[in-house]
Amino acid sequence: MKERGECHMDLNERKRKILQAIIEEYIGTAEPVGSRSISKKNELGLSSATIRNEMADLEEMGYLMQPHTSAGRIPSDIGYRFYVNSLMKRYQMSVEAMERMQLEFQKKVTQLENIIKKASMLTSAMTDYTAVVSTPEFHQSQIKKIDLVALGGETVMLIVITKDGIVKNRILSMAINDSVAARFAEILNRRLAGLTNDEINFDKIREIQDEIQSELNLHPRALVEILDFIYKTIESIDETEVYVDNVKSILKYPEYSDLGKAREMLSFLDNQKNLRSIIGKKDGDEHVSIRIGRENEFEQLYDCSLVTVNYSLGEKVIGKLGVIGPKRMNYAKVIAFLDCIASHIDKILYELYMEGE
Repeated sequence: MKERGECHMDLNERKRKILQAIIEEYIGTAEPVGSRSISKKNELGLSSATIRNEMADLEEMGYLMQPHTSAGRIPSDIGYRFYVNSLMKRYQMSVEAMERMQLEFQKKVTQLENIIKKASMLTSAMTDYTAVVSTPEFHQSQIKKIDLVALGGETVMLIVITKDGIVKNRILSMAINDSVAARFAEILNRRLAGLTNDEINFDKIREIQDEIQSELNLHPRALVEILDFIYKTIESIDETEVYVDNVKSILKYPEYSDLGKAREMLSFLDNQKNLRSIIGKKDGDEHVSIRIGRENEFEQLYDCSLVTVNYSLGEKVIGKLGVIGPKRMNYAKVIAFLDCIASHIDKILYELYMEGE
């Protein structure tokens, strides 16, 4: 597990137990935790006064904060980090949860995009947090098929499908009928299918311009614009996309009761560039990454934690799935669920692309 900002001050066993009790209490209630609450609910064998003194020490050491005078304490980012690295217990998934997950992934899915969408929906449903899942980074995707579908009027849908199961579609303005669209697609497939997107450069696209022009009698300027559009679509195939699910779950948490803050967060999560930055960040060889509060790069996530788990094709990590939630999330539960979902994705991808090789 990725260790960030580990404190250099050692905690004795008593302080560890008190810190653990405070954090677990706060995860459940979202209310500042007082010494009396800890002494009553935990079998520490310590008086309220002793716990209060230890809490004051933990605050001075940076593990706890007191949001208001006379209020209880809440964990700091450093406190959460110490908890995640040193105190957190392994979460045991229920049989019901594992069966539900198994059932979902038993449903036959052969299109990569649908696998990722399913993983995103299942992640949000199982954790009740905002799910973020990146599409795989295959690089050099091989074109399987190109379709042009006339939608009526002057609108055509371009559909590009790769052998890895990636589907890209775009709408373009083009006044052609079904038969012309079919013939156009036939030429594109004959000349481009089987090539990787790296092999399909602009010169390659221009090579087929004369053939299309002579057969379909399209206006030269319109044809150049269309081929340029097709080239840009193919060029973008390997660009990572991030699917987000259950964004509004953030609004349920007290941390985002301020309307302006909530709007800023929702706007941030609606931007693909932001999402690619947070989930695409490299974490070395770590299978699980946890970024707490100000460990996150963006200010919008300072009140959040981002937990991600890698998924792989064989031995190669090709994508991530994760959740964004309050810092007081149940980290052990989230990691257990993400790890299980990632394992299912690994298995499906192996069966689709490597089995029988």
